[in-house]
Amino acid sequence: MRTRGDMLRFAIAFALRGARKLVRGLRQTLSEEERYRVADDVVQRLRQHGDPWRLSEDLPPMTGKGFSTPPSNEP
Repeated sequence: MRTRGDMLRFAIAFALRGARKLVRGLRQTLSEEERYRVADDVVQRLRQHGDPWRLSEDLPPMTGKGFSTPPSNEP
């Protein structure tokens, strides 16, 4: 099963596909390996702050409705 941190890592790496358009001075696109290294670093840095995002928690099972953000258990 995937964790919330795994999903965040994937989302960051996917978003970085368009980094060349967003980052001034970036001459070429990032490789897949580079995108995942950046994403791994972001998730690791977030975990260093006490993990209020619960990145180590497993994601709930998919319900067949396609992807959606997992519901928050906070009131």
